[in-house]
Amino acid sequence: MLAQITAPTSSALDSVALGDAFHGVVTRYVSDQEMGQGTQQKVMSWHQSNGALWVNTTGGTICLQPARNGSLHVMYGEHKAIVQKGSYAVDQASLGGEFTVEESDQKISLRIGNYGAEISKNDGSIAYISGNSTVLTEWPGRARMSLVGDSVHAYCKFRLGEEAVYGLGEYRDLHLNLRDTERELVQFNTQSAVPVVISPAGWGLFWDNPSRTIYKDDNQGMSFASDWGKVVDYYVFFGNTLDELVASYRRLTGSVPMLPYWALGYHQSRNRYHTDRQVLDVAARMKSMNLPMGTIFIDYHHWGQYGTGSFRFDERFWPNPQQMLDSLHRQYNTHAVITVWPCFKPGIQNYDDMHRAGYLLEGAKAIDGIIYDPFNPEARELYWQKFKPMLQYDIDGWFLDGPEPDHTISFLGTTTHDGPAQKVRNAYPLMHIGNFYSHMMQARPNRRGYILTRCAWASQQRYGSAVWSGDIPTTFDELRTQVVAGLSFTAAGLPYWTTDIGGYAGGDTESEEYREVFARWFQYGTFCPIFRAHGRRYPGNTEMGNELWCYGEKVQNICADYIRLRYRLLPYIYALSDMVSNEGYTPMRLLAFDFATDKQVLDMKDEFMYGPSLLVCPILEQGKRSRKVYLPAATTWYDYHTGKAYKGGQTIEADAPLERMPLFVKAGSIIPTYHDVQMVYEPKAALTIDIYPGADATFRLYDDDGETFGYENDEYLRANLHWCDATRTLTISAAQGKMKLPKRQITINLQGKTKTVVYKGKELKVKL
Repeated sequence: MLAQITAPTSSALDSVALGDAFHGVVTRYVSDQEMGQGTQQKVMSWHQSNGALWVNTTGGTICLQPARNGSLHVMYGEHKAIVQKGSYAVDQASLGGEFTVEESDQKISLRIGNYGAEISKNDGSIAYISGNSTVLTEWPGRARMSLVGDSVHAYCKFRLGEEAVYGLGEYRDLHLNLRDTERELVQFNTQSAVPVVISPAGWGLFWDNPSRTIYKDDNQGMSFASDWGKVVDYYVFFGNTLDELVASYRRLTGSVPMLPYWALGYHQSRNRYHTDRQVLDVAARMKSMNLPMGTIFIDYHHWGQYGTGSFRFDERFWPNPQQMLDSLHRQYNTHAVITVWPCFKPGIQNYDDMHRAGYLLEGAKAIDGIIYDPFNPEARELYWQKFKPMLQYDIDGWFLDGPEPDHTISFLGTTTHDGPAQKVRNAYPLMHIGNFYSHMMQARPNRRGYILTRCAWASQQRYGSAVWSGDIPTTFDELRTQVVAGLSFTAAGLPYWTTDIGGYAGGDTESEEYREVFARWFQYGTFCPIFRAHGRRYPGNTEMGNELWCYGEKVQNICADYIRLRYRLLPYIYALSDMVSNEGYTPMRLLAFDFATDKQVLDMKDEFMYGPSLLVCPILEQGKRSRKVYLPAATTWYDYHTGKAYKGGQTIEADAPLERMPLFVKAGSIIPTYHDVQMVYEPKAALTIDIYPGADATFRLYDDDGETFGYENDEYLRANLHWCDATRTLTISAAQGKMKLPKRQITINLQGKTKTVVYKGKELKVKL
């Protein structure tokens, strides 16, 4: 468990203290023609020291530093600036390791294990090697950085082949494969810029610069150009699959703590619940409908008369918060998530104290307040001291809103503890969420945190935060963009993401057209890593409901069915969560994760995998009652609803009545489910293991207490499931881990043929 925020520390290359290695904001970028003129970086000499290879060129110094995750850290610039360069995302202790260097007439070669780099002595360009193959190359003869007037910016260009490229975070531009694409990497409401890309060609790259950055790919190559920074600073990581690349990236920037079990269920929210009575009435109605609900959100302005940043409830509307929480926990078996903002309203005591200490970024706005400076360690500490009174309540999760920060333009004119805001702008959400998470883990050291926030930067996954896509419109057009946005975001290494089901701003609950949008979005949302309905419905006065019963009986029944489906699938979903934390896995997966050799799927924008088995095909147009579905090649697919089998590598017309979204299961799959969704929190709940034949299959069943970090000390239960298709035999391995195992009834289902056994922790073989 990583329980402390990582602030930028000086490089492990030298003991020189972190300095300001930046000049002004670049106002224009040099052209490709300029980049080719006088920018040769001919190698003059090289040496090894401090666990790195240093190469002196006619244009500057190259530093290559192996990292223990299996990546290479690359920096270029003046020697002094390199040793002073720190990182918000990477723990410098993870850098270093043994490597070998060989020199020939043409190049200098660094090798460590199965990967390495070759530096051209003629122009200083670097080729990256995995095994015996070159997987990525800097553009020969192009500078890694350029002078523009008296300013300096970090720049590097790479030469690619025909490969696809994915990542960069959450964007609404409908680009999945990033070839022939240009993006401005900046944060704002509805956009999260994460400067990480991965490719099925066997490489990934993290551009470690939090200032505004332009990513561009065209027939001239792929480039990154940042507004600030004397040092080009990036990491190249290697892997045979996209999963291996993401896992390598997380070994570098931080693994993902497990979320609480309940956080993988259904989240009910709206803008907004005004009183404790409204909250409890919703919980009571869900219970009366026999529908589980993991959380209910208490959004902003619960502080009422006391002002933003007061960190208290207005007792006129929330007279006894702990009593409300007790009722949610004990009577309704649900949890509460409370909104927290990084700002303070002028005129309240907390604002005065933060202002007096100089810890606010004056002029930088959020809602009706001024944001604090999370780059300042003393400001981080005082912010937490002001927040601490909220810990008197047994609140389960935290809704960290507005961390881009909210009014981005007003922020950019300020100066943070680490320099001008424009220099560090994209790292604000990382620093704020990291501050909150690290203090929360100190206050509640054996209780898993749940944070939902609106923006992210590289490495934020280490704080266990989920991200939602902000205040988006309420249309089918927007739903189409969200499918692509989510797949791009998770491809950048951050696994937990969601949208406001139904969109945020608008939507008439009485309109049949909008009810269809909501139903289709709800079906899609069931297969997002976080499953949450939220929004400010027409006429937008915060009084309109957003519960499933607000959309008429037909849509209510559809939503209820999909809530039950989500909970039936929780054993499968929770096992994926274990894989996220322990193997670097990605649950919501663009199709190249699993079918990289099938060229038909490399830019597939309206289908995705949820885990290794489920092919999700959302309906993204009004009035559609069927859709074309491409079934990836080299396997057989089963219609989840009907059981009908289809050969892969073809496009079919899949039925999609309003109550059903097309969903397919890959042959050779094992999917554990619950018999009864009302027993999802019971340790003895009966399981069904559904087997989809046609190939051998493996899956790892997982369980733990769902709340603590005991899993870090092996307090869990894992059991490997293996299906042998030839003998029609399922083997359940002996239980692994220290968790006490209750006897558990398991029904194995093979296309309607069932057999029920009792699993006691010893190996079982079941023939069907």
